[in-house]
Amino acid sequence: MSTTLDTTLRPSQPAMTLSLGRVAVFAYGVTCYALGVSGLLYLILVTLGVVPLGLGAAPIAGTAAKLAVNVGLVALFGVQHAIMARQGFKQRFTQVIPAAAERSTFVLLSGLILASILFFWQPLEGSLWSVGAGVGRMALLGGCALGWSYMLAASFAIDHFELFGLKQVWRNLRGLDTQEPKLVQRLMYKFDRHPLMSGILLGLWCTPDMTATRFALAAIFTGYIVLGVAIEERDLVRRHGQRYVDFASRVGTIVPRLASYR
Repeated sequence: MSTTLDTTLRPSQPAMTLSLGRVAVFAYGVTCYALGVSGLLYLILVTLGVVPLGLGAAPIAGTAAKLAVNVGLVALFGVQHAIMARQGFKQRFTQVIPAAAERSTFVLLSGLILASILFFWQPLEGSLWSVGAGVGRMALLGGCALGWSYMLAASFAIDHFELFGLKQVWRNLRGLDTQEPKLVQRLMYKFDRHPLMSGILLGLWCTPDMTATRFALAAIFTGYIVLGVAIEERDLVRRHGQRYVDFASRVGTIVPRLASYR
């Protein structure tokens, strides 16, 4: 989930001699970034109609059984996020792996699970709508592309490289400590508290060919996002207190509140 975090680099400290361990952690972080982003790219290509959904799905009889499998796949994604986002888990986990590699591991598992969801997604019969060639089709594909572009821009508005774990392994390579995130407002975060989720939802629902298979993907992920945002909102209030409450009263959740921009 998205948070408005400020992880701006502070003045650099004196350089330290590189160690094999730090180099290995950095290489691990770069690999995790590549694989994690590949899972996200897979989703983008699916929503744009470039790659089919459910390429590796095993045949299952019955709509209810297929839906159960699809819900279970997304639930696996949600469980991974819920467990690995908890501070208690992070504290125990970083006793096993270097703290700088914790976010990279999260990104790696997220990307692999997301790719598995899309690959094993169960197809459903039927179609809700199909818009032929013309302005309508181009507008819907444009809306999909806009959603993913908005999500990408939002990742850079906070700190794309921190969000995906690269900054942590880079600072570790240089012998610098990990920085504590701070609550800030920047760009679209001035009117949208969770622009990453807003962009994903737009990318999921804007399509000229809404098959039942695609509809199930959009609907189930929407349910997961709504639930996840509600949980994250509670955590953010606990972490930042009244400051976040005031911020939330002015800025929209998922649906941007443009009147709050100033």
